[in-house]
Amino acid sequence: MKIGIIGAGHVGTTLAIVFAKHNYPVFIASKSEMSAKKASEISHTKFCNIESVAKDAEFIFLTVTDGEIINAAKRIAPFLDKEQYIAHTSGALPSSIIDFLPGKVLSIHPLKAFADPLTSAETIKGTLFITEGNVEAFSIAKELIETIGGKFVSIKTEDKPLYHLSAVIISNFTDTLFNIGEKILNSIGFSGEESKKALLNLIKGVIYNIETVGSEDALTGPFIRGDIGIITLHLNTIKDPLLKSIYKNLGLATLIIADKRGLEKEKIKEIRKVLNR
Repeated sequence: MKIGIIGAGHVGTTLAIVFAKHNYPVFIASKSEMSAKKASEISHTKFCNIESVAKDAEFIFLTVTDGEIINAAKRIAPFLDKEQYIAHTSGALPSSIIDFLPGKVLSIHPLKAFADPLTSAETIKGTLFITEGNVEAFSIAKELIETIGGKFVSIKTEDKPLYHLSAVIISNFTDTLFNIGEKILNSIGFSGEESKKALLNLIKGVIYNIETVGSEDALTGPFIRGDIGIITLHLNTIKDPLLKSIYKNLGLATLIIADKRGLEKEKIKEIRKVLNR
């Protein structure tokens, strides 16, 4: 099966690399000719123009940004036929945004943080590829995904925003919280490298605990202990209103876990009162 990739960013280049490694003929194109040529060199695939990919590929991945999906689909529409498969890779948007195209349309989102394409390609094995759209296309999509070492998972179209919300909270907000933690340590004299190493060691331990016992049982710290004194100390220490709001709201969410873990109801009530001041 001939694979066409339109969009030469991290996702598109990574997919080009892994499909080429599994002996699929891969054609890559982009609105930026320079980006497409660079991606084709990295992935050892064939550089083409967008129209050629649309005409020749049997399965097309639109790996452009969310805001460019419809424009890219409109551009290739005149060159497609009903036998082709077209999948965009947005995590949030449904396949229905391109259902004006001939052929079978899908959305296929790899649940992975893509950085350097070569590294991403090496670590693609085990990645979940969240898929929704034309169910007639599921079997071929599943075959492609499993061939490159991924895991095919189908969801309902209406559930896609919630799926993406979960991914953003874990991926993007974890990075944000890490950055906040670094800044706090930097403010008391830690160097940038010291802050990063210290917090990486901490977060790796958290991830290990979640893997081992699950997120509820992995919770440690003042909220699970019901330590009102420490929580109050933290709140009195925070000067930045935004950080205080983040702490309070995450604290309220953490109390839900503490409640499930059996923290006394009276302590939960007292901590909520402190957080809601």
